[in-house]
Amino acid sequence: MNKSLSSALGVLLISGFLGAQDPGLPAPVRIDSGVSGHIHPALAITKKGNLVAVYCKSEYKPYLVTRSLDMGKTWSKPALFPHTVDTQVYPGSLTTLADGRLVHAWNVWFNIDDKKRSRHVAFSISEDDGVTWSKPKNINKNKDEKIESVIRHPIVELATDKWLLPLMDRTVLYNPATGEESVFGDGKNHGLVPIIKTVKNTLVSGKGLRSTDEGKTWVEIKPFPDVSSQGWRHQMISLDNGLLVVSQIVGPGFGGDVINFIVSKDDGKTWLLDKPVEFYNPGRPVGGRACPRSVMLDDQTLGTIFYDTDAKQSGGSGIFFRTMPLSLLIK
Repeated sequence: MNKSLSSALGVLLISGFLGAQDPGLPAPVRIDSGVSGHIHPALAITKKGNLVAVYCKSEYKPYLVTRSLDMGKTWSKPALFPHTVDTQVYPGSLTTLADGRLVHAWNVWFNIDDKKRSRHVAFSISEDDGVTWSKPKNINKNKDEKIESVIRHPIVELATDKWLLPLMDRTVLYNPATGEESVFGDGKNHGLVPIIKTVKNTLVSGKGLRSTDEGKTWVEIKPFPDVSSQGWRHQMISLDNGLLVVSQIVGPGFGGDVINFIVSKDDGKTWLLDKPVEFYNPGRPVGGRACPRSVMLDDQTLGTIFYDTDAKQSGGSGIFFRTMPLSLLIK
């Protein structure tokens, strides 16, 4: 990025790479430092190839947004997401719609009474690659307010008026124009796990289920990566080249020791559990749950945002972005 463009966009190159590790992969780019709590980043790539990310810097607040115009090499100075300045937030998801708009969905804490609080989902839309965001719209709370409604994974756009919402308390179709909900498929709740639509229009659920008829019937996938036990933590994505990718955390403790990717090459029917692809291995326990979120940057590169709260690493705790050649997943 040249100096004039950097100045005009207010882009801050935050150095502080993690150092030499994971041979064969570029060093992660440090986006921010001093993070803690429920950081849980989300990531999207726009039709123009720009990256937008959101995350919490500390426990529920502040909630920040940052952008990259050069495929993750540099990132704008993280700024407060304008619609959550006065609220506590549990982080949510980012989705790029077919028409190029971005949907940012997050979880709003609210008080039920003096002793109990709960969460519901709100969303906002950007038509200019994450520069500005529409007035938030609330998705219906659970009829029993004590039951939390939470989102952590991208919305699945089945049609312009049919968004598949993978919420913790229900799995439903949502009409963004009217706010009306309708039954999805067989009506069962998949819980807080990712659901993806593949390039062949197959639906795969983090519950280890696969559907070729828009969710009316499901076939169990065996064996399947362990996504559901901590569904809010893991990702599952469908790439334009037909590959499906799930994250895997290996090792004991809070964050394990290694982040791997598990691949399916046959539209989710089988998964290469015996051939994990190493993504991040700092040579020590990973601080925090990492919560990786990936997007396809181009036909050769995957880009992933994640965090590591180990204060002893170079630069201290942080949130990072790293690229990976897709060739590593294809072989």
